Amino acid sequence: MKISILTLIFLLPLGIHARAQSITGRVVDGGSLEPMPGVNIVPEGALAGAASDVEGRFSLLLSAPGRYRLIFSHIGYEALWREVEVKEGAVADIGVLELRPAAQLLNAAVVVTARRSPEHQFLAPEAISVLTASEIARSGARAMPEALMGTAGVWMQKTNHGGGSPFVRGLTGNQVLLLLDGIRLNNSTYRYGPNQYFNTIDVLNVEQVEVQRGGGSVLHGSDALGGAIQVLTKNPAFSPGGWRWRPEALARWVSRDMEQSGRAALELSGEKQAMRAGFSYRNFGDMYAGGSLGLQAPSAYREMAAGFKALAKVGRRALLTLAYNGLFQAGVGRYDQVAQRGFQLSQFSPQNLQLGYARLQLQGGSPWMQQFQITASAQQSLEGRQSQKTGSKLKREEEDDVRVLGLSVEVHSRFGARWSAISGLEFYADKVGSQARDVDQESGAASMLRGLYPDGARQASAAAFTAHTIAWEQLSLRLGLRYNAFRIAIEDPTFGDTRISPSALVGNAAATYRLNDRHAISASLNTGFRSPNINDLSSFGSFDFGIEVPSQGLSPERSLTAEAGYKLTSGRLAGGLALYRAWLSNLIARVPASYQGQPTYNGEDVYKKENIEESFIEGYELELIYRLSEGLSAAVNFTSTFGHNTSADTPMRRIPPKFGRLALTYEQNRGWFGQAELLFAGRQGRLAPGDLSDHRINPGGTPAWEVVNLRGGYRFRRFHLHAGLQNLLDEAYRFHGSGIDGPGRSVWVGVGARF
Repeated sequence: MKISILTLIFLLPLGIHARAQSITGRVVDGGSLEPMPGVNIVPEGALAGAASDVEGRFSLLLSAPGRYRLIFSHIGYEALWREVEVKEGAVADIGVLELRPAAQLLNAAVVVTARRSPEHQFLAPEAISVLTASEIARSGARAMPEALMGTAGVWMQKTNHGGGSPFVRGLTGNQVLLLLDGIRLNNSTYRYGPNQYFNTIDVLNVEQVEVQRGGGSVLHGSDALGGAIQVLTKNPAFSPGGWRWRPEALARWVSRDMEQSGRAALELSGEKQAMRAGFSYRNFGDMYAGGSLGLQAPSAYREMAAGFKALAKVGRRALLTLAYNGLFQAGVGRYDQVAQRGFQLSQFSPQNLQLGYARLQLQGGSPWMQQFQITASAQQSLEGRQSQKTGSKLKREEEDDVRVLGLSVEVHSRFGARWSAISGLEFYADKVGSQARDVDQESGAASMLRGLYPDGARQASAAAFTAHTIAWEQLSLRLGLRYNAFRIAIEDPTFGDTRISPSALVGNAAATYRLNDRHAISASLNTGFRSPNINDLSSFGSFDFGIEVPSQGLSPERSLTAEAGYKLTSGRLAGGLALYRAWLSNLIARVPASYQGQPTYNGEDVYKKENIEESFIEGYELELIYRLSEGLSAAVNFTSTFGHNTSADTPMRRIPPKFGRLALTYEQNRGWFGQAELLFAGRQGRLAPGDLSDHRINPGGTPAWEVVNLRGGYRFRRFHLHAGLQNLLDEAYRFHGSGIDGPGRSVWVGVGARF
């Protein structure tokens, strides 16, 4: 008898018990002792759990009796852990629990990126930076790149005002992996070096951002050489007390007409279903830089975003999630090209990202199948580019349309009290549409051209992975393996067809030793890879200092990273120190080439990509938070990165200077908030030959700078007000490698309400 795959999926959870058992309790705010609705309660290692109702009460149904370690988490609060033993068919009531508000989370958050399931940040051997929705709102961040500025270990290069490319451990672009709700955003045309894709995530719909610095290839695949950045979108909360709806609205304004934004959202929830939908419209004006730099135009653009997420409990053991995120930008100007490279027009328009997915999570009763998850996704990246050189009557119009289908399956296993594992399969398939034309602005005549990529190019990847955690008293060991295979097919009448099938086997080993509940040390060894993509193999067009022609014989980039870390968490002091060294081999870089037998084309030098570089990057990242008194805390982080190209005995390109952040924060529970912040960066005069050719970098290097920001806010019941003064001293400054300078002295105000 044949059984369908869908039937098998629903039969996978085993061991249903005739008598149900549960854990109940109540959660309150540790300061005001008021009930806390929407607190997530999840057993350690589980994919789903329960949420507290409007009175703070919860009831967590369990498939089997035993000892459980529960994680209580809520945005803006420190995570709380409780161990509870539940007997068969019994109800274990754990009474009233108090969650403590946290102005900043360090070693106290619940993270999912390092293990693809919830775990406490303190217990993870990886160095992970966490940014919450509350911190984003209070910072006044305009977009995702601005939100991560000042985060430990992250340098934010900005080629243009509508972009922002995060550097993690000296690497960026397609060497750092971006994830949205666990789904890869790095597609087959993600560009080498700085790019703008991080800015196509709606910052107003973010619940938490996690930056895993280094070591992400086993669980997340290609591109995670420097690390992985995961953005988690906002979840609706179930309402055990009955149906309820909660509308939200917010507005933001920045002086000098630099921003006017508005957003409306609605959350509707019941005991077994919950949904959240929102829409925003944002108008960004031209940016005013500090000091005497003044207006930097063109840098204005417009943005619309829409998001939807629905959760449904299917019986007692399954959770279904349906989600959509779309962001649409128009007229995103390239100020650097107009100001420095002789263009009268240079912009991205449109610049869109759409992602939808369906996810089914099942709780099982077998050690081999404790949880099962399957995710199907579809996404589209649409990038249009218009450019016209000063004095030319020809306007170049280009458009790349990349469509990606994804499917992933995960199985979470627990073979005993000390041994757990996650294993899975992943599949992604890309199809690229690309076109270009030159339009005569006088006659209107159009001449069709080859696009940046051959139209119809395809890329597919398949992977299998397994990662195991073995705990023995204070010692925890992690071991993992991944095999990834790619198939790339490009039909190119101009340069010839390309068909390659690169593959890679990578692994990791890590150990964490908890000296006690406050101190932990760790060490790890990770291998990583990045497969060449359609952008590497088939690009034909201009870049920052020349013309690129296709390269057909590329192979994967490789890395080996050794890391040691220390984490501290206590009542008043929390901190972390990570030291690492990464050896990079087979790196892809541009080298001089020719087109039609000539070293130049249209007056610019011709280049192509080759696997030619061996390099290393080493550095350290330090972060500390000290609670001076109730509500008052001081924070500092500092990052040092050194990169060297051993093949050419020169510095690596675009390595950030030493940089960091100091902040003094006051937070009164459910009341006032205030913060003084100093962002700083040292001078970067250690330049690679490619840096010297980059118009965005001064030949003498990038000067050091310090910027002071002041912020404050007040929350009263359903309303909140946030405001800030950025760049108090009106410093003229630029993030090293950027094509636009930082904003000058300006005022921002944000108001919001949630009913």
